[in-house]
Amino acid sequence: MLSIFITVLPVFLIIGIGYLVMWKKLMTESSIDALAIFAQKYAIPCLLFLAVANLDLKAYFNVPLFASYYIPAAFIFIMGCSTGYLLFSRSAAQAVSVGFTTLFSNMVLLGLTIMERAYGVEALSTNYALASVHVLFCYIIGIACMETVHANGNGIKKIVNSVFKAIFRNTLALGLILGFVFNFTGFGLPEAFSVALEMMARSALPVALFALGGVLYRYEIKSNLPEVGAVAIIKLFIFPILVYLMATYIFDLPTSIRNSAVLIAAMPPGINTYIFASMYNKAQQTAATSIVICTGLSIFTITAWLTFLG
Repeated sequence: MLSIFITVLPVFLIIGIGYLVMWKKLMTESSIDALAIFAQKYAIPCLLFLAVANLDLKAYFNVPLFASYYIPAAFIFIMGCSTGYLLFSRSAAQAVSVGFTTLFSNMVLLGLTIMERAYGVEALSTNYALASVHVLFCYIIGIACMETVHANGNGIKKIVNSVFKAIFRNTLALGLILGFVFNFTGFGLPEAFSVALEMMARSALPVALFALGGVLYRYEIKSNLPEVGAVAIIKLFIFPILVYLMATYIFDLPTSIRNSAVLIAAMPPGINTYIFASMYNKAQQTAATSIVICTGLSIFTITAWLTFLG
């Protein structure tokens, strides 16, 4: 287990350096925000665009893989909403925000880097396949449920409009959509543009991890720890267990693909959970605290999952 722990440790060290830099006031908040915006809105979309544009869709876009991950994901979202609503007396809208926190995995920032460290570059295709629809899936479910709660008789047209507006304002989603367009059409970019995108993509993960550490420093850990503990159990344990059972005993996925899907499910909540909560001003503190607590715990839970998976 020690060797596996050492394998994932560099990823968390970069996050820790970002946290330390903010703690010691070696950078300003505006500088960290600039790095986070660059990574989230520009560099990572370039990375996802290139990955999806060059992905072998026939090999990795298959029903068993997506069903093994996204059927449990939908169940986890319902479980998260129910937990917030029934156990912690949240309003319906706040419960949707709690459910979104259990649903949205940090499968790009942490997932890609840990997957490459653990299984090598060849394992990233499964990650890219699942990530290619992750933002769309999560935002469609989250926004549709939130708008339904707030519908007040506005009807399905307003809900659909809200979903599409949110998706097309999200540069991660736009990068994925354009990647699919180039993949299906076979269009190629001029060499200069392709090289520029590759340079942007190479900077994405280390910059994003460093910025993540700086951003995490701002999120205070407050008194809603029981609810955050429930989120951590659902996100870090129940979700990957369901994916493991589904992938192993129902769809019988190849071991390498199954392991990748389980490890992705075991990732902590991503920054988008706080962005979603802030969009609707619902349960932001739970989202923020969950990101901090789950990211800290994940260095041990991911090590445990890697040991279990082999």
